Amino acid sequence: MVRSNHHEDCGAHDCVVRVERPAGLRKSPRQARSVALVAAVKEAGRKILEEQGRDALTVLAVAETAGVSISSIYEYFPTMEALIAAVFDDYRIESRDALLAEIAALPGDATLFDGILLTLTAGLAVHRKRMLLDCAFNIRSTHYDELVRLDLVKAHGIWHSGATPALMIRFESEIRVRDPEMAEFLVLHTLLALPRAMVLERPGYLAAPDTPYLLARMIHALLTSGTR
Repeated sequence: MVRSNHHEDCGAHDCVVRVERPAGLRKSPRQARSVALVAAVKEAGRKILEEQGRDALTVLAVAETAGVSISSIYEYFPTMEALIAAVFDDYRIESRDALLAEIAALPGDATLFDGILLTLTAGLAVHRKRMLLDCAFNIRSTHYDELVRLDLVKAHGIWHSGATPALMIRFESEIRVRDPEMAEFLVLHTLLALPRAMVLERPGYLAAPDTPYLLARMIHALLTSGTR
């Protein structure tokens, strides 16, 4: 995120904030061959990041691992950061889908607290993974994600609902709130904002054993507080 230092950007009623969007694909693949190429490049990039680290991620290494030409990579990924962004996005989608499946598969005697704890444990794991893959890029993309959450910038992609609606439906019988819409709003932004604050300010908290339990107790109290 880049903030302007020029005072003329700020008027009496608003202030312009210049935002650097996370890098993305140069163009979207449309034909089956192009889709397969992009998938192979992303798979190679992820493999290198996970096994060798960010410093090993070069266009030459990706080309050799994926078995494609360097020019083919640049056709879709203008920079290695664009590839990292695609890898991060795939990992986020995979993790979200896996979490939704796990919530649906919880046993009949599972409690609301179990579901909340599962959600937080999975979410914190995603942030830890991204920090390990590329800490600097993850911090920049987290800044951008927060601006999107606060509706200061529009998302450049399609943002899907996370686990909050699934929790509200799965454990409806345990939820005791006067205003379900308000409760869902508060839970959603707690699940999003607090882990991101840890990424930006207290990354050590992401791996602290108490973190998911402390957050789970807070959210559980919010959803079971009943009336005033």
